[in-house]
Amino acid sequence: MKAESNLGGLLGKASRLLSNQFNSDLLQHDLTVEQWSLLAVLWSEDGQKQKELQKVLLKDKATINSLVNYLLKNGFIDKVQDIVDKRSFIISLTSKGKRMQHVTIPLAMKNIGKAIDGIDASELETTVKVLNQIIINLTKERS
Repeated sequence: MKAESNLGGLLGKASRLLSNQFNSDLLQHDLTVEQWSLLAVLWSEDGQKQKELQKVLLKDKATINSLVNYLLKNGFIDKVQDIVDKRSFIISLTSKGKRMQHVTIPLAMKNIGKAIDGIDASELETTVKVLNQIIINLTKERS
């Protein structure tokens, strides 16, 4: 079976194409899609423990450390030791990190718009439901 005709292959290809396009747009802001994803989690709920970011983003400790270090070095986030648990760190947005939301969300929306162009609203709704169920199914396996 060709990769282009099976679900896994199609999901992978669509994800890579979308990520590659968005990465091109984010370059001007010195960000990658992975770094942007961490910022996006903080835009939803600022001041999270590094371990929580690891869980939400489904990344290993080394990858999260790398993302945090880059974003910290470039002034997008702050990292402070948790007062309650000295082994943990709280990751928070800086003003630069907060500004990136207003700058980059339109870029994300442009890419999503391009990806869903010509797709009927009901088909899109079904696709979103199916993808959410796939995520639920696979998340259960990880627990």
